[in-house]
Formats: sequence, structure tokens, C-alpha cells
Amino acid sequence: MNGSLLVYGVLLVVLVMMLFGSTLARRIQLRRIAAYTAMPLTVGEAVESDMAVHVSYGSSAVRDASTISAIAVSEILYHLAERAAVADKPTLVTMSDPVTLGLGQDTLRRAYKTRDALRKYRSTQARWYPQGPNSLAFAAGVGAAMLDESVSTNVLVGRFGPELMLIAENAIRYDRFLVAQSDEVRGQAVAYVVSDQPLIGEELYAGGAYLGRAPLQVGAVVTQDVLRYIIITIIIGMAILFILSPSLEQSVR
Repeated sequence: MNGSLLVYGVLLVVLVMMLFGSTLARRIQLRRIAAYTAMPLTVGEAVESDMAVHVSYGSSAVRDASTISAIAVSEILYHLAERAAVADKPTLVTMSDPVTLGLGQDTLRRAYKTRDALRKYRSTQARWYPQGPNSLAFAAGVGAAMLDESVSTNVLVGRFGPELMLIAENAIRYDRFLVAQSDEVRGQAVAYVVSDQPLIGEELYAGGAYLGRAPLQVGAVVTQDVLRYIIITIIIGMAILFILSPSLEQSVR
């Protein structure tokens, strides 16, 4: 019973913090994440230079443990595609899961519709390549598509393994902007090395707040940051007590 009350209490505090953060969304300055600062600028440069923007889900799928990362990638895709919809060059979307293909197509369609540019939308802008985690065939297909479509901005986020290096190699060789992230440790290690501006860990899930500034999403990010600082403070406090406890015991004796 006490455990349930604790859980309900924590959920209530989180809900109140989210609502409070959402009401002050326009006044709150989120902590700087360089990748989200750079994305709108590089999309603008791509539009001006008549080049394409590329967003990849990797092997993120809407039917397994990577569902949440697939949804987060869609949020980023929506905001970038909406900005790029004013250009003639279509936004390229790639993934290795066939079920996620429908999600990518619908996200693109919504972005073009928001810009009143639905006539430019083509379902073939979202492309599926041979599936499977760490798929080298997927990496080869995406790397070739990046060159064929004259991509200048690459956002490779979601679930990737070491094959990310093969995809990123084309961006590096031709000096194209690259943001990378993975919810797998091996892929994240590669992403940190190859990215112009890497995303790290849970920063992927803050895309909507940084790119769209929706009040509720901003409130959620603020809540996450506050809870993170509270947990860090508790951990440090417990560590200090653990270190001092032998000394306190000796003084009592």
C-alpha cells in the first residue's frame, strides 16, 4: 500500500511539473543541445542550395522494443520535412523495417500538408532497404541513395549498430552535414565519433520540444531535467553519507 502511494505521489509531482513547465513554455530557455540548434540552419542551407535532407530511422520499428525511438525519429522528421517542404528537392527517408515504412510515409505527408505543399509529396520519398539489425545491405543502399539524391544534411537517429559507420562514410567523404545517434551502445559509440553534432542517449526524445516548441513537450523536457538533477543530488548525498558513516560511528563510540 505504501509503495502504491509513493508511485502515485511521484506521478502526481511529475504531472504538476509538466503542466507548470508547459504554462511557462514561451519563457523557459531549454539547455542547449548543439545538434538541435544546427538542424534548422542546415535544412535552410539545403533549401537554398537546392539539395535534399535525409532522415533515417535505422532499424527502429513500431512493433518491438525500439517503438519509442521510431516515434521520436518521426517527431524530428516532421519538423525537418516541414521546413524543407518549401523546396523542390524532396526529403529522403530511409529505414530497414517494413512496418515503419508506413509511419515514415504518413509523417512526410503530414509535414507537406502543413506547408500546403501536398502536391510535392511522393510516397517513394520514404524508402525501405533490406531489414535486420546491423544490416550491411541496408547501409549500402542508404549510402548510395545519399549520393543519388544529392543529400547535404543527414540525420541518422534511432537504432543503429556498427553499420552506421558505412552510412556515415559517404557523408564524411563528401563533406555533408551529419547528426547521428543510436539507442544501442555500439551504434552510439560510432555516432559520437562521426557526427558533426552528435545526439547522446535520451536527447533523441527531446526533438519535438526543441524543434517544435510545443508547450506540453517543453514541459516534459523541463520535468526530465529537474528530475535528473534531483536524482543526481540524492545519489551524491547518499554517497557522502556512506563515506561519513564510519566516522560518525567511531565518534559515537
